[in-house]
Amino acid sequence: MSRAILVNGKGRTSALVTGGAGFIGSYVAAALHALGWHVEVLDNLSAGSAANVPAGITLHSGDIRSDVDLRAVMGSGRFDFVVHCAAQTSVERSMRDPDLDREVNLVGTRRLALVAKACGVRRFVFFSSGGAIYGETAEPADERTMPTPRSYYGLHKYAAEELLRTEGLPYTILRPSNVYGPRQRCDAEGGVVAIFYQRLLAGEPLEIHGSGQQIRDFVYVSDVVGAVLAALATGGDVIWNVASGEATTIMELAEAMAAAAGRPLGVRYRPRRVGDVHRSLLSPATLLATGRWGPPLRLAEGLPLTLAEAGEVVHSGDTR
Repeated sequence: MSRAILVNGKGRTSALVTGGAGFIGSYVAAALHALGWHVEVLDNLSAGSAANVPAGITLHSGDIRSDVDLRAVMGSGRFDFVVHCAAQTSVERSMRDPDLDREVNLVGTRRLALVAKACGVRRFVFFSSGGAIYGETAEPADERTMPTPRSYYGLHKYAAEELLRTEGLPYTILRPSNVYGPRQRCDAEGGVVAIFYQRLLAGEPLEIHGSGQQIRDFVYVSDVVGAVLAALATGGDVIWNVASGEATTIMELAEAMAAAAGRPLGVRYRPRRVGDVHRSLLSPATLLATGRWGPPLRLAEGLPLTLAEAGEVVHSGDTR
C-alpha cells in the first residue's frame, strides 16, 4: 500500500469527485469518506456504476458537459475541493470519435474548472494522463519531458492541462501511467489487466495488439489514491507523474497474470491499434521526493491483490 500522508479533514472536509462511480473515482471517494470528509459524487453513469459509490456518499447523476448540472450540484461555496476523474478514457475511441473526446476531456474540464472557480473551490485535482501525453519515451519521462501525444485522447488531456494553468484556480495535475486494480472495467474500453483477467478466467486466449513487446508502466489503484491524498495536503500548483517506474512488456504482463491466476496462457495477436505507443515509461521521482507518497507497489505485488480481491485463488511468490 502507498505510504501517503493521510489528509486531516478538519476545516476542509468537503469534496466533489467527478466520475466517482467509476474505477479510480470510486476509490478516491471511498478514501476521503473514510477520513471523515463530506464527499459527493457527480457521474453520468455512462461508464461507472452506482454500486461502486459507498454508502453515505451522495451520487448526483449529471454530466460535466452541462453547466446546468454543474451549477446544480456545486452551488456557491459548497465544496472546498474538486477531484476531477470523469473522462473519456479510451485511446482507441478517441481516434474513432475525436469530437466526443474533445467535448468530454477538454470542453467538459474547462466548464468544470470555471464553475469550480466561481464557487470558491480551493484546489482542483485533475486526472490527466501520463502514458498518452508523453508519447514514445526512450527514457523514463519526468514532468520536464516535452509531451508528444500520439492520440486525440492524449492531445485533449494535455490541452486541458494548459487551460487549467490559465484559469487562476489552484491545481494539482496528476499524470498516471497504466492504472490497474479491482473493479476495473473488462470491456473493450477497460484496462489491459482487467481485460486479460476476464479472458483468463473464461479460458479464452489473450488478444495482444502488436508484437507484445510494447513497454508499459503499471501502477496499482491504491497508489493513485495515495497521490490524490498527497495532492490535497500540498500547496502550490504542481504536476506529478503517478507511476511505478517499472518497465513491463505486454507479453510479460500476460505471463505474470497467467501464473498468478494458475491458468494456461494462450495468445492471439491482432494488428497494432492507431494511437498506441510502443514504449511508455514514467519516472515518479518528483512525487516520491515529497515524502508524502510511495514507494509504489510492484506489479508482482499488485496482480495477486487484484486477483484475490475478486475471489480468485492465487499462487504465492513472485509472479514475474
